[in-house]
Amino acid sequence: MTNEDRDPLLQSLFAEAEQELDGSALTAQVMARTRSFRLTLLAGGAFALVLLLATARLVFGVPLFDFAVLISEVLATPLVNLGEGWLALLLLPVNTIASLLVIMFKALRVFQKKVAGASFSSY
Repeated sequence: MTNEDRDPLLQSLFAEAEQELDGSALTAQVMARTRSFRLTLLAGGAFALVLLLATARLVFGVPLFDFAVLISEVLATPLVNLGEGWLALLLLPVNTIASLLVIMFKALRVFQKKVAGASFSSY
Protein backbone atom coordinates (compact mmCIF):
# COMPACT_ATOMS: atom_id res chain seq x y z
CA MET A 1 0.00 0.00 0.00
CA THR A 2 1.47 3.31 -1.04
CA ASN A 3 0.91 6.84 0.20
CA GLU A 4 -1.29 7.59 -2.83
CA ASP A 5 -3.80 4.94 -1.75
CA ARG A 6 -4.37 6.56 1.65
CA ASP A 7 -7.01 9.18 2.30
CA PRO A 8 -5.42 12.62 2.94
CA LEU A 9 -8.07 13.63 5.49
CA LEU A 10 -7.49 10.44 7.44
CA GLN A 11 -3.75 11.00 7.27
CA SER A 12 -4.14 14.51 8.71
CA LEU A 13 -6.22 13.15 11.59
CA PHE A 14 -3.55 10.59 12.41
CA ALA A 15 -0.91 13.30 12.23
CA GLU A 16 -2.85 15.39 14.78
CA ALA A 17 -3.22 12.38 17.05
CA GLU A 18 0.51 11.74 17.01
CA GLN A 19 1.30 15.22 18.30
CA GLU A 20 2.41 15.35 21.89
CA LEU A 21 0.19 17.42 24.19
CA ASP A 22 1.36 19.66 26.99
CA GLY A 23 0.25 17.92 30.21
CA SER A 24 -0.10 21.01 32.38
CA ALA A 25 -2.14 22.87 29.74
CA LEU A 26 -4.44 19.88 29.32
CA THR A 27 -4.85 19.58 33.09
CA ALA A 28 -5.64 23.29 33.41
CA GLN A 29 -8.21 23.04 30.61
CA VAL A 30 -9.91 20.01 32.17
CA MET A 31 -9.95 21.64 35.61
CA ALA A 32 -11.45 24.84 34.18
CA ARG A 33 -14.22 22.86 32.48
CA THR A 34 -14.86 20.89 35.68
CA ARG A 35 -14.99 24.08 37.75
CA SER A 36 -17.40 25.66 35.27
CA PHE A 37 -19.61 22.56 35.33
CA ARG A 38 -19.58 22.52 39.14
CA LEU A 39 -20.59 26.17 39.37
CA THR A 40 -23.37 25.64 36.84
CA LEU A 41 -24.61 22.61 38.74
CA LEU A 42 -24.45 24.46 42.07
CA ALA A 43 -26.32 27.46 40.69
CA GLY A 44 -28.97 25.18 39.17
CA GLY A 45 -29.38 23.33 42.46
CA ALA A 46 -29.69 26.57 44.41
CA PHE A 47 -32.29 27.85 41.97
CA ALA A 48 -34.24 24.58 42.21
CA LEU A 49 -34.14 24.75 46.03
CA VAL A 50 -35.40 28.33 46.06
CA LEU A 51 -38.15 27.39 43.61
CA LEU A 52 -39.11 24.37 45.73
CA LEU A 53 -39.21 26.43 48.94
CA ALA A 54 -41.27 29.16 47.31
CA THR A 55 -43.73 26.59 45.96
CA ALA A 56 -43.96 24.85 49.33
CA ARG A 57 -44.61 28.17 51.04
CA LEU A 58 -47.39 29.01 48.61
CA VAL A 59 -48.98 25.57 48.90
CA PHE A 60 -48.52 24.88 52.62
CA GLY A 61 -48.00 28.37 54.08
CA VAL A 62 -51.57 29.22 55.08
CA PRO A 63 -52.47 25.77 56.51
CA LEU A 64 -49.22 25.65 58.52
CA PHE A 65 -49.82 29.15 59.84
CA ASP A 66 -53.38 28.24 60.86
CA PHE A 67 -52.07 25.09 62.57
CA ALA A 68 -49.42 27.10 64.46
CA VAL A 69 -52.06 29.60 65.62
CA LEU A 70 -54.32 26.76 66.77
CA ILE A 71 -51.52 25.04 68.70
CA SER A 72 -50.43 28.29 70.35
CA GLU A 73 -54.01 29.02 71.40
CA VAL A 74 -54.40 25.52 72.86
CA LEU A 75 -51.08 25.64 74.70
CA ALA A 76 -51.84 29.10 76.11
CA THR A 77 -55.18 27.97 77.56
CA PRO A 78 -55.22 28.56 81.32
CA LEU A 79 -55.55 25.51 83.57
CA VAL A 80 -57.57 27.35 86.24
CA ASN A 81 -59.59 30.49 85.60
CA LEU A 82 -58.34 33.02 88.17
CA GLY A 83 -60.21 36.04 86.86
CA GLU A 84 -58.60 39.39 86.05
CA GLY A 85 -56.78 40.28 89.26
CA TRP A 86 -53.13 40.56 90.15
CA LEU A 87 -53.03 36.89 91.17
CA ALA A 88 -54.03 35.86 87.65
CA LEU A 89 -51.24 38.00 86.18
CA LEU A 90 -48.74 36.64 88.69
CA LEU A 91 -49.58 32.99 87.99
CA LEU A 92 -50.09 33.42 84.25
CA PRO A 93 -46.71 31.89 83.21
CA VAL A 94 -47.35 28.68 85.18
CA ASN A 95 -51.13 28.48 84.71
CA THR A 96 -51.11 27.15 81.13
CA ILE A 97 -51.16 23.78 79.41
CA ALA A 98 -47.71 24.49 77.97
CA SER A 99 -46.18 24.99 81.41
CA LEU A 100 -47.79 21.75 82.60
CA LEU A 101 -46.25 19.91 79.64
CA VAL A 102 -42.83 21.44 80.32
CA ILE A 103 -42.98 20.41 83.99
CA MET A 104 -44.05 16.88 83.02
CA PHE A 105 -41.24 16.48 80.48
CA LYS A 106 -38.71 17.84 82.97
CA ALA A 107 -39.92 15.39 85.64
CA LEU A 108 -39.70 12.51 83.14
CA ARG A 109 -36.17 13.55 82.23
CA VAL A 110 -35.08 13.69 85.87
CA PHE A 111 -36.69 10.28 86.47
CA GLN A 112 -34.93 8.85 83.40
CA LYS A 113 -31.56 10.17 84.61
CA LYS A 114 -32.14 8.71 88.08
CA VAL A 115 -33.07 5.30 86.67
CA ALA A 116 -30.17 5.30 84.20
CA GLY A 117 -27.76 6.40 86.94
CA ALA A 118 -29.00 3.65 89.25
CA SER A 119 -28.62 0.97 86.59
CA PHE A 120 -25.05 1.99 85.74
CA SER A 121 -23.92 2.33 89.34
CA SER A 122 -24.48 -1.38 90.07
CA TYR A 123 -21.71 -2.43 87.63
